[in-house]
Amino acid sequence: MTSGFTVICHYYNEEYLLAWWLKHHYSLFDHGVMIDYGSSDSSNDLIRQLAPGWEIRKSRNPNFDIESCEQEVMEIEREFGGWKTVLNTTEFLFVKNKNYFLNDLNNRGKSIYRANGIVMADPPGFYKPDPDPLKPLTFQRFHGYIEKEKHSSVSRDRFIHKYPGGNYRLGRHDSNHPKAINHPEAYVLWFGFSPWNEKMIQRKLFIQTRIPRRNKRRGWGVQHFVNETQLDKMYRDNAAFAEDLRLRNDCKWIFSK
Repeated sequence: MTSGFTVICHYYNEEYLLAWWLKHHYSLFDHGVMIDYGSSDSSNDLIRQLAPGWEIRKSRNPNFDIESCEQEVMEIEREFGGWKTVLNTTEFLFVKNKNYFLNDLNNRGKSIYRANGIVMADPPGFYKPDPDPLKPLTFQRFHGYIEKEKHSSVSRDRFIHKYPGGNYRLGRHDSNHPKAINHPEAYVLWFGFSPWNEKMIQRKLFIQTRIPRRNKRRGWGVQHFVNETQLDKMYRDNAAFAEDLRLRNDCKWIFSK
């Protein structure tokens, strides 16, 4: 059983975000397992190029059935000891210093923690050019909000734990393990509405085509089943909360060059 700090991520045709995501996380984690849902773009080539040594595993699932995806992720988690987390390609984990952070987790004495969720959302008309793929995304996009300050029901927090499996409830926003506290210096930036351009809009509209309709009938992942008008409203509702995060003392270090 491999120990250390492990990330698990599942993806389908994510070449637009994946280069930023891999460059950011490759030095943070000791190992990564990338679960491929049959990508036909350059996603797998990017992983081999930017994260050598990380695993690419073909998913046993033909689509994003939420229940089946969660089971597959938790089975993979059980292969790894040490600390682990599960992220999507829109989710970027930030800690100030990896070694200090892991030592601090061990010294605190619990087996599960939360990273604080930040929703990234571009103010309408603020960013004109698309971000440079060769520069870190957080040097080019820095508007958003800490979700727990705006919503009583926090969903963008993500778990970091050392249990065999996360024992997640559907969506991985909650767990049946003992209540996890938020670590003060761990943040997950969810680029849900940033960079807000045609590529990201089409990505969001496409996701619903990979989710079985029975999920929607059961009330799972309903936020993905939207048309362009509904998606634009979701974006504007979130952008209304956005602030320049470089001005906040608690997380401005994330956006420092």
